[in-house]
Amino acid sequence: MAIKMLLDKDKIQKINFFENLTNSKVKDFLDEEKIIVVVEQGELGKALGRKAKNIKMVEKMFRKRLKIVEFSEDPLTFVKNFIYPFNAEDVKLNNNIIEITIQDRKTKGLLIGRNGRNLNELNRFVHEYYNLNVKII
Repeated sequence: MAIKMLLDKDKIQKINFFENLTNSKVKDFLDEEKIIVVVEQGELGKALGRKAKNIKMVEKMFRKRLKIVEFSEDPLTFVKNFIYPFNAEDVKLNNNIIEITIQDRKTKGLLIGRNGRNLNELNRFVHEYYNLNVKII
């Protein structure tokens, strides 16, 4: 499925900068409170750089936090990649809803984020790529 990404001049420049710096292929790019970059499958190592130097450089350049996520054709794997470093007890697909089971209240709160921001970001990508929704249990 082809994904349509709205591009403006600023976004194109940031994507080009990131791709040239990391030699990785960007699949999607979200620049809001923090920058979220989805890279093609197998490109995560290049995107991070040795000792995460690329993350530090991009964060310093754009003065925002950066999250790099590796794409996967499998929606459950993509969700696991997106919520990393947090571990879910279970991630399963149930009636077009990906259910993430978390027992620890602190981890659940961090995954949802203030005003549901983190969950909304995850939902945006999952709905765009797989036409599914995400629910944290």
